[in-house]
Amino acid sequence: MYEVKIALRQVLSRKKQTLFSILAVALAVAVITVMMALLSGFQGELLKSSIEDNPHIVINPQDEKEEFIHLYKYNSALISEKEGVIAASPKYIGQVALKYRDNAEGVSLQGVDPMAEESVMRVGEDVVEGDFTALIHTRYGILLGDQLAKNLDVNVGDRVDAVFPGSQTTSFKVIGLFHTGTSADEVTAYARLDSAQDFFNEPGVVSNIGVRVADPYQADAIASSIEGETRLDAVSWGEANSEILSFLDIQKVSVNILYFLIYAIAGFGIANTLITVVAQRTREIGILKAMGTSRKSIMAIFLFQSMIIGVIGLMFGTILGYISIIALQNYEIEVPPETYFGLQTLPIEIEPLNFLYAAFFAFIVNIFSGIYPAQKAAKLDSVKAIESA
Repeated sequence: MYEVKIALRQVLSRKKQTLFSILAVALAVAVITVMMALLSGFQGELLKSSIEDNPHIVINPQDEKEEFIHLYKYNSALISEKEGVIAASPKYIGQVALKYRDNAEGVSLQGVDPMAEESVMRVGEDVVEGDFTALIHTRYGILLGDQLAKNLDVNVGDRVDAVFPGSQTTSFKVIGLFHTGTSADEVTAYARLDSAQDFFNEPGVVSNIGVRVADPYQADAIASSIEGETRLDAVSWGEANSEILSFLDIQKVSVNILYFLIYAIAGFGIANTLITVVAQRTREIGILKAMGTSRKSIMAIFLFQSMIIGVIGLMFGTILGYISIIALQNYEIEVPPETYFGLQTLPIEIEPLNFLYAAFFAFIVNIFSGIYPAQKAAKLDSVKAIESA
């Protein structure tokens, strides 16, 4: 096609303008891919912490005034048999003071069935010393968050005293440490469910029941079904984290607007270059039309120029964006946890689809950028164009 040859010649003949137009596209694609990587990492980490680091459904007493769930064994068995439910873990949670020598810390003591809790929360994946399921065989064993153990200055094998008003001080043997990377490492301890119930003098009740389901996105429907059958209050992870999900939706809209503006800036750069070409090549365009070149071909020449600039720009932009993301991944960008829902560093995630989306939309914007200059060139009168040159 001679239109492509002419377009290529035009692009190569104006090296500086072409270079700046390519750089505009490349920078737009690079900036957007980096932003997408930051957004993907942030959203992925938030969803992971919401879905994977918490029960998909938490069953609470029906009445807010009630502190405990009774008949928890019956309800846990009923919930476990529901379609889509992987496991249910009854849990007793109480606040205690743990003491070791002259050190004392306030702790959330969680009494659990180790096997059920492992199926729901997979605590064992976070254990850095010892074995979570060893609780099964240790009547008064306890696992501590590693930061809590550090604050108490205890190690695996030491014994700590649990103190609670109205309860008899009980000695627990530290059988393991876990690390989640969250604030829970400073305030959480696990013990056997029956041990916790005995310590708090509350046999036969639990604080809540955690549930893990096969498809987290079906948690709302399963929670509604559980409420209907058990008459207990079932809260899905989506309901519990509605604030986070709303924040992510708002963030998506605002970021997409920013993407559009960046693409538009790059597109205006290309359009400006092509309009300049039309103004400076009026005589050549007039001669082409006088020789019989159709309006359609004139438009094609300018659209091909836009495409050539766009393709080269998005290729460089993709490479530049990838290199930038890799470079950023090698540094931990610290963020204030209170602002970023507990995240301590900004996660960055490479998603191949992000590069594809950025390149595709950059290409589309480039095509649209070339339409006006192409129409302007195609509408030139051949005689006036030659005379005005």
